[in-house]
Amino acid sequence: MKRRPFLRYTATTALAASGLGPASQLLASPPPLTLHAYLPNGDPLPEFELNRLYFLDLNDEPIPHPDRTVADGTLVSQPPTIPFAIALQLPVEGFGDVTLYADNRGRGFTPSDFPLVVNGAFARDRIHRVTTACDRWQRQGYGIPQRVRDRLGRAQVYLTQAEQATDLPTQIALWNSSLVESLWAGEAAALSRAGQRIARTPPRKGFKLGCNAFGHPGLGADYDRYFEALFTTATVPFYWQPFEPQRGQPNYTEVDTQVAWLQQAGIVPKGHPLTWFHEVSVPDWVKPLPYEEVKAELQQRILEITRRYGDRIPTYDVINEAHIVPWGNELGYDQDQFLDLTRMSCDAAKEGYPAVQRVVNSCCLWARNVAIYGPPQQSPLSYLKACLAADIDFEIIGLQLYYPDQDMFEIDRLLDRFTALGKPIHITEMSCSSDIGIDENSQLGDAQGLWHAPWSEAVQADWVEQIYTLAYSKPAIETVGWWDLSDQAVFWPFGGLLNSDNQPKAAYYRLQGLRKAWGI
Repeated sequence: MKRRPFLRYTATTALAASGLGPASQLLASPPPLTLHAYLPNGDPLPEFELNRLYFLDLNDEPIPHPDRTVADGTLVSQPPTIPFAIALQLPVEGFGDVTLYADNRGRGFTPSDFPLVVNGAFARDRIHRVTTACDRWQRQGYGIPQRVRDRLGRAQVYLTQAEQATDLPTQIALWNSSLVESLWAGEAAALSRAGQRIARTPPRKGFKLGCNAFGHPGLGADYDRYFEALFTTATVPFYWQPFEPQRGQPNYTEVDTQVAWLQQAGIVPKGHPLTWFHEVSVPDWVKPLPYEEVKAELQQRILEITRRYGDRIPTYDVINEAHIVPWGNELGYDQDQFLDLTRMSCDAAKEGYPAVQRVVNSCCLWARNVAIYGPPQQSPLSYLKACLAADIDFEIIGLQLYYPDQDMFEIDRLLDRFTALGKPIHITEMSCSSDIGIDENSQLGDAQGLWHAPWSEAVQADWVEQIYTLAYSKPAIETVGWWDLSDQAVFWPFGGLLNSDNQPKAAYYRLQGLRKAWGI
């Protein structure tokens, strides 16, 4: 049986077996798309995991979910109205549990390409994506290691064998083998380009390694000593609710204590965040106020803080997560209001301290929330483009980079999308785990993701080395900030560079070694 009839056969039988019935019974017009996804062992991908699939346009912007029905191994969806790509976090035995992308070799998918087994599309398009990048980088003067070309060659061999196979289990195994080769190849290619770029560039003396300093003074002398030995900039907290729980009564004690310590240690403080509408940051007294009064209160707060500290805190995340993520919109504002608040926050900070460096900070950089929730969600990229189009005055783009479900090649591509905006970039928050399971000291609890192998100190150290190397290789990225230093109190599970006894993990020493090697 040829591959295309085989795929059509599996689509029909799997849909019937799922109990969903023929596609024509679900939606008469336009005809729905049928997608299938499988685990590496051939089992259907569980419904919960398959429901993470989303569509993107060909500029990597997520498309709000069309109507869909999901069962184990089968997703039936109304088609997007434009050529589109597909993204799905999927286990790849031999590499990890990562988000894979298919875009029909850059052309995008249309309804005529369905039904589709996405495992095969991911294998095919990963080869195309990495090969295209390697060819472009080679034209730009970067050497492509032979091991990368060898892996891509093996990936293509497995893909060809899968196309010739006549049974689905064999195809799934071969697609997995192809993905293993092309995933490793993509990471190796991106890191090779980064290494070549670093070797050609004088040491970047202005590049800063940072971390939040929230553990001072409570976590003790070891915390302080290891902090001072590694970092050159540090984030101090201005969360509005704990900072000003009673209207007109801000409490500067914690920040004053941290700023005094950091100045004595020669570490440059940064404030975070001046404006943020997460429930943990919005004071109770603010919640009943109308929009204009909230805006006025924030303006006064920003003026007071930036005037008070002046050059002692030269940089601030002036606004945080203003692209309407569900948890960052406690007061229910719309896109125009968030753009207005961004302008006000930037202008007030500059009025308070004219030499201020203003960071507009964003999370959820791949913006899957846009696909899940739809309008008024925005991707950080579209929000930043709107800020630039509106001539909002700010200096720095801030990016939060918590993504253990993305491989280094895709992280490299993402960073290039943001550097193309033409402003300096600070990676304001970043972390990954050093163990698996539940971390009782973490705000998130469960360690997440699987990159190369189950999280351990060694895997964390590799992740740290690779992502810092990518960042340092890009001239637009000026600062990289870790979040948090010690496992005694962390946001990300087992995410500290120090363990719960405040002793360095392998990642701490790896980062220290990078700083020495780069001469920064």
